Amino acid sequence: MSRYRRNMSDYERRAYRRRKKLIRKIQVYAEITVITLAIIVVGGLIISHFKSNDDTLTLAAEETQADKEKGSAEESTGLKISAAKTEAQEPAEEEKEPEETKQASGNYSAKETESTVEIGGEVVSEYAILINNDTKEIVGKRNANEKIVPASMTKVMTVLVAAKHISAEQLDEVVTMSHDAIDYSYAGGGSTSGFVEDEEVTVKDLFYGTILPSGGDAAAQLAMYVAGDIDTFVGMMNEEAANLGLTNTHFTNPVGFHSSEHYSTPYDISIIMMAALDNELCREVLTTKVYNSTGTNINPDGITISNWFLRRIEDKDIGGEILGAKTGYVDESGNCAVSSMTSASGVEYICCTAKSSSSWRCIYDHVDIYKTYAK
Repeated sequence: MSRYRRNMSDYERRAYRRRKKLIRKIQVYAEITVITLAIIVVGGLIISHFKSNDDTLTLAAEETQADKEKGSAEESTGLKISAAKTEAQEPAEEEKEPEETKQASGNYSAKETESTVEIGGEVVSEYAILINNDTKEIVGKRNANEKIVPASMTKVMTVLVAAKHISAEQLDEVVTMSHDAIDYSYAGGGSTSGFVEDEEVTVKDLFYGTILPSGGDAAAQLAMYVAGDIDTFVGMMNEEAANLGLTNTHFTNPVGFHSSEHYSTPYDISIIMMAALDNELCREVLTTKVYNSTGTNINPDGITISNWFLRRIEDKDIGGEILGAKTGYVDESGNCAVSSMTSASGVEYICCTAKSSSSWRCIYDHVDIYKTYAK
């Protein structure tokens, strides 16, 4: 024991011992802290090492799977392609599809030019359009894109859809005029073809009966023959309108009965006429002035039917020759018509008018438009 400790009082000794104990505790805690920190550091290094190994194994597994998929693609196509390249090709294919659709519907469209004029003069119809069918340019217009009630101009679409869904051989098939078809037309106030219930007529007769006398019964029977029922046929009409790119046209029936959901525009009706004139059967029917139907069980000699628009306009001076036409009338539409004319210079035109004051005034509106604007 040192001389200093021998000379300490009891109080000093106790204080000295307390300091020694405190210092020893501090040393112990310091050692524990150092050991703990060392354990943490070592543990972190170990964890990092194992995690690195796991990432390496995961990456290796992903690469292996990618190689397998690549091998499968090469095996199925015989070409070495990557997933990135395949994904890049898909949008390109999607971009081509609208372009092809545009090209298909572009065959039946018309555009305004700097030469397009507003139709004026003595034309009474509130709506009108004249299209050069050779150049697909709009020559003149009056509210041409406004919605109208198409009335029996609807039947141009009816024969177009029917013609596109039957074969030439089916034209000679015999169909019995049903009570349902005749009642459908009668209930809606439609005009008749001249055929009667239980009369056995050919499918071809139904086409002519739909257009020339504007027979609602023939239109209904034709729709039933083609689609099985009228509602299905109407769906086909609207599908065809969409195919033609017509966004302002919707049909609810094949006859032309008025409905708030049955509408079109002079432009759209002209496009339907344009497509119909390109169909051989429709063009034949639309351009016929007088037709004698096939002999039937009711009328052995058939019946004679006429397109009165063509008959009434044939002696008018229009500077060319009228090819085909389809009229229409309901109270909501006024007198309306769509027609086609070949001018003296050989240019084909399509004209559509709506909301005229009378059937004769409607005809004279077409005469005035052709004489004034057709070349």
